[in-house]
Amino acid sequence: MSPIGEIVLDALAFLTIICGTAGLVLSLGLIFFPERTRRIDAFLSRNYQLKERLAYFDQALSNELFIYRHSMLYGILFIIGSITTLGFLFFQMDVERLVVILPIKATRVLLWEIVLEALVLTGKLAGVIGVIIGAFLITAPGRLQRIEKRLNAGIATQPMVDRLDVFNQVVNVFSFRHPILIGSIGVLLSATLIILSFSNFF
Repeated sequence: MSPIGEIVLDALAFLTIICGTAGLVLSLGLIFFPERTRRIDAFLSRNYQLKERLAYFDQALSNELFIYRHSMLYGILFIIGSITTLGFLFFQMDVERLVVILPIKATRVLLWEIVLEALVLTGKLAGVIGVIIGAFLITAPGRLQRIEKRLNAGIATQPMVDRLDVFNQVVNVFSFRHPILIGSIGVLLSATLIILSFSNFF
């Protein structure tokens, strides 16, 4: 198997161990401490109204006064900055040499190479986009402004979130009416997941 595949499998096994351990703890709690587990469930089932608290971060920032009134200047700055970034990433950035310089364990060198290569690729993509935006600011600022307004269109995601935020009372009541049965099934499934995940490391 390729090294990337092994990294992905190890990460999935680690996440499975965490989820299996949490399921094992909750299942044992359901068997031996059903009332305490019920109180924990009631505490975690509370609703939190985050919409009002996050409204501050959902404000529209007008950039017309700063960019589109001096589109030529900002276009040149965009192009210079993007070309400088692209030149550094294409000709100066050496991921293999950087990994050797950094104090990284030998077992994690490949992982860090993948992460750094992904960051370099993201930087190159951002540089190309910056050159395109700068060219539009110089040659066709009005068209860029129209594209920006189209991209700023609001998309209503609340109906999709509301469908996921539905509390299933039937499942909850059935679990607490038969705590030993549901807890035993949970213990069996969680223990199986943990054993299978640990076997992946050996």
